[in-house]
Amino acid sequence: MKKIIFFTFLIIFLLVFQILNSSKSDEEIIQLKLLKFGYPSSGYIICNETVYYKDGSKSELTNPPKMYELGGVEAYYLAKDYIDKEYGTSLESKGLMIRVEPKSIEESENYWKFKFYFGDIGSTGRFMGYISVNREKGYVDMEGLF
Repeated sequence: MKKIIFFTFLIIFLLVFQILNSSKSDEEIIQLKLLKFGYPSSGYIICNETVYYKDGSKSELTNPPKMYELGGVEAYYLAKDYIDKEYGTSLESKGLMIRVEPKSIEESENYWKFKFYFGDIGSTGRFMGYISVNREKGYVDMEGLF
């Protein structure tokens, strides 16, 4: 009987531990991706005449210097706000949604890119294209079926 109780407790503990560790906020997911891209975990680093900051912003040490102030988390929230303003209420009334995926963050020299998904509310949706956010100005653009 003690073995059954012990193994039941162990299984429940491991399940709860796994669930708590796997549920990360969108910001944490993006910060982990930024670390994979080579951004520092704190402060800044200088590489090839470019200063990379923790939040995903960067400065090019050229003449004149170029500053890309928009970080990855800020770009994600700009993309979400754009979707909400442009499509939120009209799609919601029809039971549909567009979702920006934080795990899909990609970077290029001038843009942050995220995949977006379209589908019924409560579903994961289907991949429909990319949302690009200009790193310098913060302009948002959608590329895909819409």
